[in-house]
Amino acid sequence: MPERRRRRRGQKIDFLLIGLIITLSTIILVIILSKDDFKFQKISASKETTSDSIKSNLSTESSAFPGIRIVTDVSNDKRTPFAIHYPETDNEAFNDAVLQYIKDSKENYLASMKKNKDKKAKGELNISLETFPYQKHYYSFVLTTMLYTGGANHEVSTKTFFINNETGELISIQALLHNDENNLSTLATHVRNDLQRNPQLKDELIQDELLKVTEPKWSNFNRFAIVDDSLQFYFDEYEIASGAAGAPIVKLPLSLINPLLAPDFQIAMEKPAKPINTGDPNAKRIALTFDDGPHPKVTEQILDTLDKYHAKATFFMLGSRVQYYPDIARDVLARGHEIGNHSWNHPVLTKLSLESAINQCTSTVAEIEKAINQKPTVFRPPYGATNDAINAQIPVPVVLWTIDTLDWKHRDAQQLLPNIKNNLHNNAIVLMHDIHQSTADGLDAALAYLQGQGYEFVTVSEILPYRQ
Repeated sequence: MPERRRRRRGQKIDFLLIGLIITLSTIILVIILSKDDFKFQKISASKETTSDSIKSNLSTESSAFPGIRIVTDVSNDKRTPFAIHYPETDNEAFNDAVLQYIKDSKENYLASMKKNKDKKAKGELNISLETFPYQKHYYSFVLTTMLYTGGANHEVSTKTFFINNETGELISIQALLHNDENNLSTLATHVRNDLQRNPQLKDELIQDELLKVTEPKWSNFNRFAIVDDSLQFYFDEYEIASGAAGAPIVKLPLSLINPLLAPDFQIAMEKPAKPINTGDPNAKRIALTFDDGPHPKVTEQILDTLDKYHAKATFFMLGSRVQYYPDIARDVLARGHEIGNHSWNHPVLTKLSLESAINQCTSTVAEIEKAINQKPTVFRPPYGATNDAINAQIPVPVVLWTIDTLDWKHRDAQQLLPNIKNNLHNNAIVLMHDIHQSTADGLDAALAYLQGQGYEFVTVSEILPYRQ
């Protein structure tokens, strides 16, 4: 009996020891499995990439802009993090349009990450917001999306909204351009030219794609914003240029495209103050002017002759020629002369629509400003053909002439001086052209005579106060 009892007692102890071992082993296993760096747990977590499984923090804050709130949606998920900022207003239709874009962006991002076979790859979605007020109650919202789903490069794209915050109305490019297809065609030309002339894009543009996306179609120009004093258009990365160009932005001065805009969006084109007469009214002055340049040979010869007599002049330039000879325009300015606007390609402005006529002026303003880093200070209509409607849209003095040398007609160097002498008077504005070799050849004799008669050579802007 005692032996049997000892045997049963020993079996109980063995069972207790075995149970204790199993319990301790279970506890240890649970502790190991609960650690964040356990391999199998990492694999399981990496599979959870659907939108339902991603938790994010959503918050809404007021902004510095009346009626505009900023919504922030952030997720710190290890594989599919995102940070999103977007606007919210009191207008439900606008909010729905923005939310649809945000929802589509998130779902596309998460779906792309789910399809990625590299389960260790980490993605990123960042949608940033810029807000630009215009006039009293218009706002441009620019949403820039930076997307990375494990490939070689990030993708950058832009979505814009332009609204009337009083009514909540979304303003389309059609409404902005007065639903006028002629305005659209002119705008498309400006955008294309700006891209093609941009030196930073010179070797990066994909010409076929550029021509396609700048065709005058409304759908090509729906990513826009009014930022300060320019109308900006946005292009996605790789859309029209190589990756080295980034995401191109075209900035067109409102003063350039003002005639294309619907009246509600136009800016006031202010006339400059009249110049003040501060000199001796009896002094002998003359303003020499040269039209239709710049010319790579003739203009330079004229500049040298003007230097010889320490004479200043005004050059009324064509935008189409400044485009090809910007260095000559810069030389004219560097030598102390005034630069004026003479239209883009010398049409009879009064035979064009008002919009087309003003576009002749504004496109030249942009080209001259690009070349010399300042705007022309005076305007001369080709052939002197203008009217009150055109003049009202020109923000600088419109200047004609009082002496026509007829150099464009006779092309004779010997005739230049006689035509000036026969019509000479104080405070005269003399019309010549720096595209005719005969003008350059006859200028020296004309300047020598005028200087001998005691005339001071001044610019058009300098002589205007004495012609009031």
